[in-house]
Amino acid sequence: MNPREDQERPAPEAGTPPDSRNGPPAGAAGARWSTPPQETGRPESRAPDRKESEVRRMLRAGPYPPVPPDLGGRAAARGRRLLLRRRLLHRTGTLLALVALLTLLIWAGVEQPWRPPPARTTPPVVGY
Repeated sequence: MNPREDQERPAPEAGTPPDSRNGPPAGAAGARWSTPPQETGRPESRAPDRKESEVRRMLRAGPYPPVPPDLGGRAAARGRRLLLRRRLLHRTGTLLALVALLTLLIWAGVEQPWRPPPARTTPPVVGY
């Protein structure tokens, strides 16, 4: 049991959302994170990890690397190709499932596996 749960929670201040009990408001002095901890899944007391710090440093450093002018068009074309491939695979899988179902129904209609097998007796002897 969490010791914080036993304590009474103070009423939220005017102008703050009712679920702001997970830490100080974003503009408060001493606030560590720009987002509440429940959104990042990180406890308040932990420092930012190395990867996050490195990304923040790279974003602040500038100048940004040059981006090819046709990058947006290439990304859109790749997205279209991936979408068409996904649709093709989905339709192929659906078609194969339907063919398998049709094959099963035809086999069941011809073989009739629910009927008992014929009796294995010797034929009557005639003319002996």
